[in-house]
Amino acid sequence: MKRAIAATAALLLLTPAGNVRAAEDIPESFSLKYEIKDKKVTVTGCTGSDSMLMIPSEIEGLPVTAVAENAFAGNTDIAICILPDSLETVGARAFSTCPNLCNLSLGKNVSFIGDYAFTACPALFDISVSKDNSTYSNIDGSLYMNGDSLLLYAGGADAKIYDKTKTIGKGAFFGKAEVVSVDIPVSVTTIDDHAFSGCLSLKSVDIPDSVTRLGKGCFMSCSSLESVSFGKSVKTVPENCFHSCNSLKSVSLTENLASIGEDAFYSCTGLGELYIPSSVTAIGKDAVGKRYDVRSSSSENISGFVIKGKPDTAAEKYAKEYGIAFESSSVKKGDVNGDGYIDAVDASAVLAEYARISSDKAAVFASTQKQAADWNCDGITDAVDASGILAEYARLSSGK
Repeated sequence: MKRAIAATAALLLLTPAGNVRAAEDIPESFSLKYEIKDKKVTVTGCTGSDSMLMIPSEIEGLPVTAVAENAFAGNTDIAICILPDSLETVGARAFSTCPNLCNLSLGKNVSFIGDYAFTACPALFDISVSKDNSTYSNIDGSLYMNGDSLLLYAGGADAKIYDKTKTIGKGAFFGKAEVVSVDIPVSVTTIDDHAFSGCLSLKSVDIPDSVTRLGKGCFMSCSSLESVSFGKSVKTVPENCFHSCNSLKSVSLTENLASIGEDAFYSCTGLGELYIPSSVTAIGKDAVGKRYDVRSSSSENISGFVIKGKPDTAAEKYAKEYGIAFESSSVKKGDVNGDGYIDAVDASAVLAEYARISSDKAAVFASTQKQAADWNCDGITDAVDASGILAEYARLSSGK
């Protein structure tokens, strides 16, 4: 049974004296839409406009227990949202893309929040949760589920994630254009679908060894992203993972990677080359080295792009299938002196070469040494590569 009820900020408001104001004393500015089923009320949306949305705990004498999927999605008026203690469920995308929503208050009985419920709300920086809520909480200003799953980041430009976080949830940073850097703690095991999509100012990402799963599109359209390094536990770069990251110049994949999904690096036009390790056995359609041509309305190869890897691997097969240049290499990344080991000697050799180049002396590395030395795949031999090789040596030495 679908109904509508007149409302503004709320059906009931407290006066400074603590008295209840009746709904008829409040000027009407919008109407809540709702439906009743099994003697419970689900709010499905509204008509009209108001900057404050205070959903009542009861309508027609029945408890309001849910906000429906997409109920207020795209609402440009709501700035403050107060959800009552009676509420149990917030549906998927219920408040997504509300550009002016800046203040959110959750009652004590909310036990389920659907995917992307508050995604793409760029102004949302003030979140409060009832201290009696056993499922959701505010940690360091952000919204968490069960104390370890980050649902919605509401911090500043330099993102510091709570050090006991295990999951960065779907759309947790979606559209947070102000985020420039993010420190992903080693407690994190999952970065879920579209977690960082649309973080337009994010410059670099270091995915720690603890991360075992990346969700689809998790860094999609991060247009300022320049460098990415992968931890050893990531087995798959999923579909659309770095789609349209057109500033991306450096990608460091590990020898533990098994697959690269469809469109994973699609339209990464700033990426001149990519070393794909021999451990990769499956590469999806248009995964790398491709872009969209508006003139022909179809995909085309990125001009000058080169795939590097060992012969007779999935990397070479993919390059041949799409007509992309392939540079065969049997070089082991980091093993600059070719002795079969990655150690401090290799890092020292890289630093010596970097010193020569920096002082305008002639480089002495052969082509294979240069490939082995270029740890972060940015085409330059420098101290960053030496640091990466030392870190890998430390990791190997510790048996990790």
